[in-house]
Amino acid sequence: MGCHERVGGTEITVNQPYAVTAEFYDLLQADGQLAVVDRLADRWFGRPRVGVLDVGAGTGLAVFRFAQRCELPVHAVEPAASMRAVLLSRLATRPDLRPRVRVHAAGVQELGLRGVADFGWCLNTMGGLGGPARRRALAALAEALVPGGVAVVQRPPATARGDRRSLARVELGGDVYTGDVTSMPVGAAGVRWCFRYRVVRDGELVRQETETFDGHLVSAELFDAELLRAGLAPVGADSPDVVVVRRSPASDTRE
Repeated sequence: MGCHERVGGTEITVNQPYAVTAEFYDLLQADGQLAVVDRLADRWFGRPRVGVLDVGAGTGLAVFRFAQRCELPVHAVEPAASMRAVLLSRLATRPDLRPRVRVHAAGVQELGLRGVADFGWCLNTMGGLGGPARRRALAALAEALVPGGVAVVQRPPATARGDRRSLARVELGGDVYTGDVTSMPVGAAGVRWCFRYRVVRDGELVRQETETFDGHLVSAELFDAELLRAGLAPVGADSPDVVVVRRSPASDTRE
């Protein structure tokens, strides 16, 4: 589903992914995500000198951590309007950070960024892109880094199995917000995640919202080959399913 609007005489389609999830994301997942951000940044952030790039910035959890770690420009790439609205609302209350955080309302492969950062970050993003889009995004990530720049990239899932995990349980004004996420294989090379969010009041379910995302399975060997083709050489690994890459000094990432 989408709506249409005209920009400069051109009609574009506006989709609304994360329209459900944006409401609940920080409340139910921020603590876990921030723990991952801090752990990975402590190990890999280093001392960037040019800028920082967050591909798939979401509600801005990592963006704000990076902006607090350095005085450099931070590029926040977030094509989903619902998640971007939360990010912009955060920035509205932080006049100290606003001059340094640039928000890009499109996928990284559409932006043409060149040499804007020496530290890149891309979590919870590559698994949602099919092969051609993923390869364009990796090439664009490499172009956005200066030669020798480092990026922390989460791999797409290599396998899919049916499982379920619970999200946090948070009390807010006497209501209990909670939920769960299930994953299941889709065909031979796909995965589907279904997020279910619930609001409970006095033991009674008063609201339930669901949002589903489709992803793509990619073996580690194939993803490493795509990274190298983009001019991004693996130099380290971490969890969850993270590969740390360095842009080759003389890479040409154009396809």
